[in-house]
Amino acid sequence: MKQAPNQNRKKTGFKIISVILSLLLWFYVVNEGSYGAGQNILSVDLIYENVPEGIQVEGPRQVQVKLWGVFQENQDIKPYVDLEGKKPGVYTLPVRLGAVIGALFTSVEPKNVNVTLLATQETIVPVKYNIKASPPSGYTLIDIITEPERCLIKGEQDLAQQVTSVLCPVDLSTTRSISSLEVRGIPVDQQGQAITSGLEIVPETFKIIAVVGEQKGFKEVPLKVRFEGEPAPGYRLKSIELQPSTVQIAGSQGAIAGIGEINTPIININELNQSLTRQLDLEAPGGTTLYPTQILAIIEIEEIIEKQNEEEL
Repeated sequence: MKQAPNQNRKKTGFKIISVILSLLLWFYVVNEGSYGAGQNILSVDLIYENVPEGIQVEGPRQVQVKLWGVFQENQDIKPYVDLEGKKPGVYTLPVRLGAVIGALFTSVEPKNVNVTLLATQETIVPVKYNIKASPPSGYTLIDIITEPERCLIKGEQDLAQQVTSVLCPVDLSTTRSISSLEVRGIPVDQQGQAITSGLEIVPETFKIIAVVGEQKGFKEVPLKVRFEGEPAPGYRLKSIELQPSTVQIAGSQGAIAGIGEINTPIININELNQSLTRQLDLEAPGGTTLYPTQILAIIEIEEIIEKQNEEEL
């Protein structure tokens, strides 16, 4: 019985020594370790867990986390809101904080957050283009292709239902040939009004392939007959009629500006003693095209009849 007080004193001494050693170890870690220590206040991304399928979350993106103690990197701090089983609506939900290694105490502000859950919808819509700036003077848009031709719209149901197409603005102010552009699409409604928020477009960008060429001019010009040779003795050329007598010429404005007529191939009438029709192939001047490219030449040959006056001698 007399030894009991001594044993109690020994146990108390061991406890005091343990506390002192713990404090010494604590101060060593605080002063020598590579971790943060003391009180820290951090802005941390708020995680929304167990988001139901077809639901879009609107709520705070960050919260303030207070930590006391020794902790490692910020990525170990994960405040979250559990949305399991929730339906579309407005909720006030608690913010929870997972265990942070090395932290003695933790707290989060705010403790509760207001969260709106919206029903979402996915829909496929066509991709269209809108020419914001035309090609340079003297050039014109020949063709344009969008890749892909359709895209996926994801987002709040009420907004997604309004989208009729995705519009790609195209600037051709410096394009003179074939150009490939990367353009961001804009969701628009039936009236062409942009819906700028609350929606996701998949893919985010579109390839626009624009084919630009020199602007073509058209005009009608007459045909000029060219021939050589002489009909057979006793015959003469009465006429050469062309069908048609004019053609359409197309080309750049500069190419056709100085062209006032088109020459036919040379028609050889040498030794002809009868009328005939020939098909002629027209040759277009450089950088132009003709329509039609073939014509008919109706060559009329007549006999020379000499009138003799009969006089009685």
